[in-house]
Amino acid sequence: MKLFFYRLFRIQKIKSWLWSLLKHGNLRYFVVNTRYKFLEKNMRFLNYENESIGELTVKYNLTAFDIPRAAFGCGGRMEPLIYPIVSYYRKNRNLIKILVVGCRSEDDVFWLRSYGFSDTYGLDLFTYSKYTLIGDIHNTGYPEGLYDVVLLGWMISYTKDPATVFKECKRILKPEGLLGVGLDHNPKQHVDGIKPPRMNPLNSSGEIKKMLDETISHKLVYEYDHYCEDDGRCVIISKMMPN
Repeated sequence: MKLFFYRLFRIQKIKSWLWSLLKHGNLRYFVVNTRYKFLEKNMRFLNYENESIGELTVKYNLTAFDIPRAAFGCGGRMEPLIYPIVSYYRKNRNLIKILVVGCRSEDDVFWLRSYGFSDTYGLDLFTYSKYTLIGDIHNTGYPEGLYDVVLLGWMISYTKDPATVFKECKRILKPEGLLGVGLDHNPKQHVDGIKPPRMNPLNSSGEIKKMLDETISHKLVYEYDHYCEDDGRCVIISKMMPN
């Protein structure tokens, strides 16, 4: 019996070590890109009728697979969402349940798993992977208080009703669970207006905070807002508070 548990422990240690290798971006890119080539045939889509979802959302995100560096990693844009979570949870990461919404590929999920968050899954309107659940974040149907962390990884721009998304995230998050929201600035939005596939006017960390304040009870944990002439990224991570 002791030998059995020793071998089981060794197997778990080896698995953890193999996952940890995927912290390296180039190796992770190779793994997820290669897996996609084998798993693409498994692609399936959610049959949804939700007018809050932008009409071009699925079509636009599928085009990213034509440029692998866009579908897998997307220039490392998830860094300001993932690294604060890594810093926040220093121990017992295997017990932290994380949902990455709008992940598109396995990259974000594998990135978090490489840091020991072994109970991390994606959620999207389409999937080819067992690591990505299929569903609609406007109404997941999940039990209340299921997740410790929900990350809206650059998907909030594709909804016409971000308030409903935030409310659903709070519902499925545990008390004091973390909600992370990331999006790209559009420096010309104030001039050109909102152009598809973007579906709502959120365009800065301040605007995300304002809508969160108006929608749910939360406490700001982390804010990142980088803005330049041609590009920008902003991230808000908030702790869910009692209503």
